[in-house]
Amino acid sequence: MNMKINVGIVGYGNLGKAVEQSVLSNSNLNLIAIFSRRMIKSKFNTKIEPYESFKNYSGKIDIMYLCGGSKSDLEVQTPEILELFDCINTFDTHKKIQTEFNKVDELAKISKHRLIMSCGWDPGIFSVIRGMFLAIGKTMPNTFWGKGISMGHSDAIRRVSNVIDGVQFTIPNKEAVKLAKTGNLPEGMPKHFRECFVLTDKNNETEVEYEIKNIPNYFKGEPTKVNFVESLELLKLKNKMFHKGEIISNFKTIHGTKNKMQFSVSMDSNPNFTAYIMLAYTNAVINLKKKNKTGAFTCLDIPISYLFVGKEKDNLLNIIC
Repeated sequence: MNMKINVGIVGYGNLGKAVEQSVLSNSNLNLIAIFSRRMIKSKFNTKIEPYESFKNYSGKIDIMYLCGGSKSDLEVQTPEILELFDCINTFDTHKKIQTEFNKVDELAKISKHRLIMSCGWDPGIFSVIRGMFLAIGKTMPNTFWGKGISMGHSDAIRRVSNVIDGVQFTIPNKEAVKLAKTGNLPEGMPKHFRECFVLTDKNNETEVEYEIKNIPNYFKGEPTKVNFVESLELLKLKNKMFHKGEIISNFKTIHGTKNKMQFSVSMDSNPNFTAYIMLAYTNAVINLKKKNKTGAFTCLDIPISYLFVGKEKDNLLNIIC
């Protein structure tokens, strides 16, 4: 009989709640506690602890799922928690991934732990597909997101001064998608539009709009529209947690033949789908530990076979057949 893996969750927003429910339905995992900076209660009666209490659980938890936002949470929390636990996070600030990776990789090796970083659908499994497409076609593929709610961008909005609440939809440029599928997308053409829906005091609208449009790594330099809405309308929009994404690659061989590769996902719930990806990579942490490997790893660094343990891994060759 396999021993259960003791796990914890840090952060209890949409992703944290999705991870909680997914863990509770997994017979191989034992959820010890959720750690949050807010006074919260779990509808599943999971033990809730203040964030700072994670230090008291060293030796009691094997893996921590870090479910905070990239902009203000993960850059601080990941190094702190990595000192004591193996971790999985969803850091998704694309332009800062290399810098963040170098930092946490060193820390993980010093503390002799493992971190699966940027473990979501993009970055995450999309990173794997882009790498595969690039290796085959020797041409960088195009990625499109949406239409759907971006959890990272929505979190960035809610961090802006005087914003009561907000949500952001990423919308692909239809013309850009069309050109990408024919291999004719011109460099520099905007591939996405950002549409924000924000609740704030009317006296702050001008300042809030300016601040949102100038958030680096999220909205600055991107075609962005900010809509100010009432609380009821925003609540309806926030319930639409769907999202989708697509990777498109066109390339020619030396023989002159044309080729196209495409990969797409569509989800009713962005956090639920992301939670399942995080849980899939739990096995990767287990396999890395068995091989005494420490440090930070992205989904690109993890062999597919590491996502399986036990009998599933023994029967992995059946996938090829």
